[in-house]
Amino acid sequence: MVALPFTAAIRTICPVGVEPPDPQLKKGVFAESTKYRNFAKCASFWCTSDMIRPTRVDDAYNRLRAAILHGRHRPGSRLLLTALCVEYEISSGVLREVLPRLLGEGLVVAEPQRGFRVVEVSAEDLRALTESRVLVEAAALRQAINCGDLQWESALVAAHHTLTGQSLRAEDGSLRREWFVAHSDFHRALLAGSPNHRLQEIADRLRDATEIYRYWSESIGDDHDRDIAGEHASILEATLARDAERAVALLTSHYERTRDILLRVQNEAGIAEQAG
Repeated sequence: MVALPFTAAIRTICPVGVEPPDPQLKKGVFAESTKYRNFAKCASFWCTSDMIRPTRVDDAYNRLRAAILHGRHRPGSRLLLTALCVEYEISSGVLREVLPRLLGEGLVVAEPQRGFRVVEVSAEDLRALTESRVLVEAAALRQAINCGDLQWESALVAAHHTLTGQSLRAEDGSLRREWFVAHSDFHRALLAGSPNHRLQEIADRLRDATEIYRYWSESIGDDHDRDIAGEHASILEATLARDAERAVALLTSHYERTRDILLRVQNEAGIAEQAG
């Protein structure tokens, strides 16, 4: 175990607002004090690499998770442990803690004797995900409309404002990650007024699992008959008006239309592959 320096160690375990003893005094009278010798010994013991390990695990988890959601590790691709350790500059021990978390979220699957790979995408799974999102988020949105306060409304309006300030595509025509982040934040904010945090957590997991499907279609924003910004604005309007039935109907239509577009694009891609 690697101990932190004396000053950092003491500051770590000192109560908030309480200044630790001057480290320079450890060479003088305090060095002879059993009280401070024991204090420093305890600090050195607790402030080890084990203590900061969760931070390293969380950092690696967040980076690998984002890479999967943003398509750097494509659906169905194998996750080679050695390569991941090198790419993310982490130990195999940290990676062994990260992968089960991604497995629990449904972003990664484990295969006996073969390791891990990114979850596959399929039309059947997309239909199931969309149906699940509609059921879960409809319930959460109804609760949010019934229970949400002024603070929730303000946060929701702010999230929508951020979304409207993002463009879907970059100058080179590629989909912009910032738009998808703002889009997820808006849909999360819609449900944040629900008092049921478990329902919100399920909705988050389903939303993330659906996110990976955007790599089925680089043409998701090319449906010229669709006004995505208008759909979001209508959902926001109905929600702020506390019209639960209309808000849920608009949210359901929003998700089902996205599902239909993705399925259509996937079907066209499959036909093109067969023709090629």
